[in-house]
Formats: sequence, structure tokens, C-alpha cells
Amino acid sequence: MKNLIFLSSLAFIFLFSSCGKQDQKVETQNQSSTQNIAPNNETSVNQSADIKKWIGQYTFEESAKNVTGDGAQSWNYVIDIKAKDDNTLVAEIQVDGFQTMSRINADVKPSTKSAEFIFNSYGKDNMFELYKKGDRLFTFELNDKNEIITNWDKMKANVLDNQKGGKVMFKRIAS
Repeated sequence: MKNLIFLSSLAFIFLFSSCGKQDQKVETQNQSSTQNIAPNNETSVNQSADIKKWIGQYTFEESAKNVTGDGAQSWNYVIDIKAKDDNTLVAEIQVDGFQTMSRINADVKPSTKSAEFIFNSYGKDNMFELYKKGDRLFTFELNDKNEIITNWDKMKANVLDNQKGGKVMFKRIAS
């Protein structure tokens, strides 16, 4: 009987002594939060250089014989690329010519060797609505001679021979 009272007392003491204890939390730290590594600013510097590289005005002119053989049908393309902010480029694209008056606002996704033109909206006095938001219109790529190669996508040149990608078409006329 003494053993039973002793065990009961021991159990009672154990029960009450453990009730007041709080579980200790094991402190662990994520490796990334313990490393003191400076942020990589090289990406932002490169991105800034990529953005500034493409700012400017570009033109391209094309002509085709008129279907009657008289005169010529011609079109003039003007692209004005501007910085919207420190990290974003936008472009105003105008195409004027035979039965054409396009006014397009595009977002520009620049990289070191290329710039991608993504349709955003139509500008004032635009004649036809052919594109929807997010359509890739075309890309510029720099070749080894630093010439601008045009690769058409949703937007195309008007002259069939110029619709093939990989040709030098646009020239920078202002920075």
C-alpha cells in the first residue's frame, strides 16, 4: 500500500510540475536569412544600359508599284522609343502611306541584343484595329555590325518581299 501511495504521489508531482512547463521552441534559421550577401546590382545596371541603348527614333520606308502600274504605293514607318520610367520603355509607332494611318502604343521589352514590341493600345487617329493587347508586333535584333534586324510577328510590312524576317529595315535617326 505504501508503494501505491508513493507512486500516486510521484505521479501527482510529475503531473503538476509538467503543467507549468512550456515547450521550448528550437530556433532554426533559413540559410538565406543568415547570409549577409550584398544584393546583385549588376542586373539592374545591365538592365538600365539595355533600356538606354534602345531609346530613340527609328524609320523605315517601303514602296511597291501601284496595281495599275502608274506611280507607287509607299509607306513610312516611324517608331519613337521613350523611357516610361527607370525600368520601362514604351514606343509610339506610326505607319502612314497608301490607305494606311496606324497609330500604335506598344510596350518594349529590351535586352542586350534585342527589343520586343508588345501591343498596348491604339493612338489618336488610328484607322484600323488589327491587334489586341499583348500581341507581339515585331522584334528588333542587333547583328554583328550593330545593324537593326527586324523580325515581324503580328504586324507586317506592307510589301510582301519585306515581310520576311531577318532583314535590315529600320534605321535609327535620333537618340
